Amino acid sequence: MSALKDAIEKLRETGSIELEDFRILKMKDVEVLIEEIQCWCLYGNGKPEKLGKKHKEH
Repeated sequence: MSALKDAIEKLRETGSIELEDFRILKMKDVEVLIEEIQCWCLYGNGKPEKLGKKHKEH
C-alpha cells in the first residue's frame, strides 16, 4: 500500500494522524491528504467512514 493510502486508512480508523505520518509522505501526497481532510470535515461531518471515499491514487 502507498504511504498516502496508509495515512488515510489510519486517519479513518483512529480519527487522528501523527506528524511522523506527514513526514514520510511526498509533498504532493501531503497536499492530497490535506484536501481529503478538508473535504471530509466540510462534507463528511467528520464521520470516519466518509473519509477517502473519492480518493484517487496519484
